[in-house]
Amino acid sequence: MNDQSNESGTVTPLPKMLTVRDVSALLAVPISTVHHWAARNEGPPSFKLGKHRRFFEDEVVAWVPHQRGAC
Repeated sequence: MNDQSNESGTVTPLPKMLTVRDVSALLAVPISTVHHWAARNEGPPSFKLGKHRRFFEDEVVAWVPHQRGAC
């Protein structure tokens, strides 16, 4: 479940998290490219959740427009 409890005991929903495979499909790039970006801190913001890399969907979507003309 994508929820977390705060101090008052109520549950606050987390933003939708994506896997490397999800980001690969969303951006139409190979999975290896997403891994490469993460290793070099070049791609959309990501973090490790245990041994699994995760991305917040809204951050990936916000990252895309900044890539136009980035080369």
